[in-house]
Order: sequence, then C-alpha cells, then structure tokens
Amino acid sequence: MLVELKNVSKRYESPDSGPDMEVLKGVNLAVGSGQSLAVIGPSGSGKSTLLNVIGALDKADSGQVLLEGRELSGLDEKALAHIRNRQIGFIFQLHHLLPQLTVLENVLVPTLALHNGDKSADLPARAESLLQRVGLSEWMHYRPGQLSGGQRQRVAVVRALINQPRLLLADEPTGSLDQTSADNIADLLADLNRTDGLTLIVVTHSSRLAEKMNRTCHLADGILHEEAQT
Repeated sequence: MLVELKNVSKRYESPDSGPDMEVLKGVNLAVGSGQSLAVIGPSGSGKSTLLNVIGALDKADSGQVLLEGRELSGLDEKALAHIRNRQIGFIFQLHHLLPQLTVLENVLVPTLALHNGDKSADLPARAESLLQRVGLSEWMHYRPGQLSGGQRQRVAVVRALINQPRLLLADEPTGSLDQTSADNIADLLADLNRTDGLTLIVVTHSSRLAEKMNRTCHLADGILHEEAQT
C-alpha cells in the first residue's frame, strides 16, 4: 500500500476551555499505488485535517500513518519536509501562486528546495512540457494576475507535479472555480491518475469530481466510511 492509516485519531483544544474536539476517531484507510479516492462529508467534518495528516502537514495524536510502509510519526521535521517536497504533491482550493513570479517561475518554486545533487537541467524543460499538457504553454511568461481562476489552478496542479511525486493530495481543488473551470480541473486530475498512474486523494464537496475517482469515502463525526461502488 502506498498510504495506510491505522486507528488514527486527532483532536484540537477547544477555544473556550471546553472539552477537546475530536476531529478524527480511529480512522483506518488503505490506498494502493495508482488508486484515486474522494473524501466527502459536511463542512467541519475533518476532511482537510485528514488530508493534512496523510500529507505530513499535521501529526496524528494516536495511531499510525504510513507512506510506502514508512511510519511518519517517528520522523523529524527535516525528514518530513523532504517527504513533502519529493514524494507528495499538494493542491489547495486557493492556488497560493506568488504574484511577482511568472507562471514558469511559480512552477519551479518547489525545485528550489532540492539538494544541488538532485537538481536537473531538465527541470525547466519538464515545467514547460507540463504547462503545454494543461494548455498553458502560451502563458508561461505571464504573471498570475493576468490569468483566469481556472488557469491559475492549472498552474497550481503543474507546480504540484514538478518534482514527480508518487502521491497527489488535493483539498477542494475546484471549490473556488466556475463550473466549466471546475470540470476542466476534474478531468485533468482524473487523466493524471489514469494515464500517469499517479495516486490521488481528493477532498471535495463536488459530486462531479468525486464520481471521477475510483473510490469514495464519507467522513462525518470523525468516522470514515467507504461508500459502496455502484
């Protein structure tokens, strides 16, 4: 399995000194290499927390989180940062592009953290090839403010792919887009999973996006249930 969660729980302190809020309650999940999974559920149900725990952006309070059989809880921040940079790609609802950089420069930002020995002269060529794949080759020297919302999100997808991750995590990637742009991003993500074998976990409110995934899980009251495939 590429991703495994075993009896994972996560809680946060209440802001008004009340009882702690248990966001994840004994979550178990296994996602194989090349699979795609949608996690759906009501707002505030812990979907983003679940994604952050899988992506090593947050730590579980109990249980095990494994990536390719390696447990993440025992790793220091330097090792976790390396995993986030090299093995996991992140896409968020807001693109978080740097406005002062061009599209091409934004795509290459994650490569700046690579050790010198890992850097390749082919990275700009790879970035240009990916931008061409998502229909943005003519826009690579523009800045984010000159692009539409859908175009900016496509740049964010390419940025997440530049270091060739095994796992792509997307948190409401179509949530801020109009329907046409949302459908285009959904099709792009499904195509990356299908043609590149990229493992994909998506948190979404969109049934249209969820339907494009191999599997769907529902998170409510901290408990994760897999929905039966039809």
